[in-house]
Amino acid sequence: MKRTHNKDDLVQTGLEIIFSRGFNGTGIETILKQANVPKGSFYNFFSSKEEFGLAVIDLFLSEMTALLKPISEDLSLPPLERIRRTFELLIARFEENNCSKGCLLANLGLEMSDQCEPFRHRLEDALQRWIDSVAEMLKEARETGAVHIEVEPSILAESMVASFEGALLRAKVKKSVEPLKNFIHLYFNVFLA
Repeated sequence: MKRTHNKDDLVQTGLEIIFSRGFNGTGIETILKQANVPKGSFYNFFSSKEEFGLAVIDLFLSEMTALLKPISEDLSLPPLERIRRTFELLIARFEENNCSKGCLLANLGLEMSDQCEPFRHRLEDALQRWIDSVAEMLKEARETGAVHIEVEPSILAESMVASFEGALLRAKVKKSVEPLKNFIHLYFNVFLA
């Protein structure tokens, strides 16, 4: 019986490998071997490795949306609590991976932004959507009087996302969640308290 090769299986396998090895460090043959797919099948689904990489980014984004959306849209929670819980969930996921992998957006941003414009655009769009989501919750928190800081929500949200990604990089190098816990403490117990 002939095995059916699935595009989604290839992308999922690619996500796992690229997370560990980076985009340039991941060969198509490695992905095909791990997914148990014949070499010719790759080009039935993707015209290039770049197109494949964009599909990997899209898969990562859909997984992150599915993970974070229930919290960010839970209107029974105050907006600052929703923001905090989304970051804490990301920290827990990082911790479950033994303080490795980090964030695919940041990893690929560092690796690919100067090499491939379609990657840079896709990554910028993804980060901007995340910033916009945080900014909306910050705006809501400001309107309810929970935030008193006189900074535009969009600027504060961009600072939070950038600080989180920096703390994540530091945590990855340090192999400790301490920088991420410091991020939570500074933003939620000091800056926004």
